[in-house]
Amino acid sequence: MFKNNDFIYIEYTARIKDTGEIVDTTNEEEAKKANIYDETRTYGPRLVILGENRLIKGLEEALYNFNLNEEKTIEIPPEKAYGERDNSKIKIVPLGELRRQGITPVPNNVLRLSDGSLAVIRSVSGGRVVLDLNHPLAGRTLVYNVKVVKVLDNAKDKVMALIERRFSSKYASGFNVELDDGKKSVRITIPKDLYLVEDLQINVYSLAYEIVNYVLADYTVEILQQYTKSTFSSS
Repeated sequence: MFKNNDFIYIEYTARIKDTGEIVDTTNEEEAKKANIYDETRTYGPRLVILGENRLIKGLEEALYNFNLNEEKTIEIPPEKAYGERDNSKIKIVPLGELRRQGITPVPNNVLRLSDGSLAVIRSVSGGRVVLDLNHPLAGRTLVYNVKVVKVLDNAKDKVMALIERRFSSKYASGFNVELDDGKKSVRITIPKDLYLVEDLQINVYSLAYEIVNYVLADYTVEILQQYTKSTFSSS
């Protein structure tokens, strides 16, 4: 049994109950078989911090009642997944409006609108385009096969897990993390490979927020960039 702020790693495969279609998975081979493989995604066990609300409600609620190495099949109704379908989210827009945005609409494609929202193109005819702003899985009951494969207890391990989630495993090994329980501080040194990465400061701020909120509530977080002559060398 788990509680808020527990760090667990899960493996899962999610299907639509009515069709058996796989819509999400942490297993790379399953993703390829289901034709949902995303080459930009890292497959494997997923970090979950209970109470963080990054998962659909029904899945996160169920995880509190798991144990390490336990595997279950969970059925999640729409109201605890992606909601019921809402007909008021069906919009008709002029074809010309989309073309002015550089969009050539194709039925069943998903597009991102100018306000950042996603829409499924339901039909294109007579100069009009029918857009569905409901989540593609709205109204669907989902079935998750889930297993808890790892639990983190050590504070430093949790900090490293947050670093890996935010900056990817490619960079995580380059971070240096020092915990001083006497001074109640954690000092993190950023690898120089990240110094020029876009949105670095936003990610640094978010990392500090996550450490304070989920791991070391009464600690001071120091995140450092260190510069020497070698930092600016081309080698």
